[in-house]
Amino acid sequence: MKIGLATSGLWQLKEAIELISGYEAGRPGLFGWSLDAIAGWGHKPTAARARKIAAKRGLPYLAFEDGFLRSVRPGNDEKPLSLVLDKSGIYYDARQPSDLERHIHQQIAKPTSHNRVHEAINLLRSKHLSKYNSFTVSDISDLQLRSADRQDRVVVVDQTVGDASIPGAFAEEQTFLLMLQTAIRENPEAEILIKVHPETMIGRKAGHFTPETLHSIEQTDPVCARALKENRLRLTPEPINPWALLEGCSKVYCVSSQLGFEALLAGCEVHTFGVPFYAGWGLTQERNTKKVNRREPASLEALFAAVYFDYSHYLEHDPVREISFAEAVDHLEARIRNADS
Repeated sequence: MKIGLATSGLWQLKEAIELISGYEAGRPGLFGWSLDAIAGWGHKPTAARARKIAAKRGLPYLAFEDGFLRSVRPGNDEKPLSLVLDKSGIYYDARQPSDLERHIHQQIAKPTSHNRVHEAINLLRSKHLSKYNSFTVSDISDLQLRSADRQDRVVVVDQTVGDASIPGAFAEEQTFLLMLQTAIRENPEAEILIKVHPETMIGRKAGHFTPETLHSIEQTDPVCARALKENRLRLTPEPINPWALLEGCSKVYCVSSQLGFEALLAGCEVHTFGVPFYAGWGLTQERNTKKVNRREPASLEALFAAVYFDYSHYLEHDPVREISFAEAVDHLEARIRNADS
């Protein structure tokens, strides 16, 4: 069976794509009409050509995406340590079913060993690993915050402008302002920390919140103005490990960021203003009015096992082979050490 890779990014991962999918990979024009499927990067705008080719030829579209443990830094300098393959949708687009939802339902019906899941959660937390891992600040005290207690801190998670997971979560650009205003109003005495996205930190992509946007909000919203005047509202452009931030706060407000799921793992109360992959399962405070009827109450352990065990593929690239979750953690730690040396 043959799969056409319609983007240069996937072509650079040809061997990994073949290993994960079980298909022989080539360019769409190479195999002509003998292709059995077309692959692209999720439901991003860059995958529009691949999806158009698949629809035109009446072929299945296979969505690949970076996994939840990706690399040290954002960008294309490192090959992803993990990938996901979705044959029915993609995890960040709640507008249609996905393989991740199917895996979660399977975990509800037949859960993975409780001990195995908790060992993996504890490993991820103890190592403080996330999708991106280029951080030089590992202790929240280094931020010199005004509040001393976790219960007095709230995190608002920013994302990059144009992120495909925003419309996929039934949200829009204005949702971020609503989220910030709500967080300030509902926590009138708390310190509000806006988590800047790693790609915004290094200047690759724009975020929704900048000093300029906060100044603009200050001019129109008295509650936000008061929070700024009292130094209770601030951006966190510092390269702080997100786990240090999550473990140092009580509530997290997010739209569709993966950090919302990690916040659940860190024991935070999570408010979702979009419909991300971890919403609708009875674990979050849902502020978006859209309900996904395909979802039902599930445990955090079921979601974790589905995301990190069933849905994700972990890879070594030289030579290309699949590795386990625990091996991926070791590989990522080694990458981090090498990046620091």
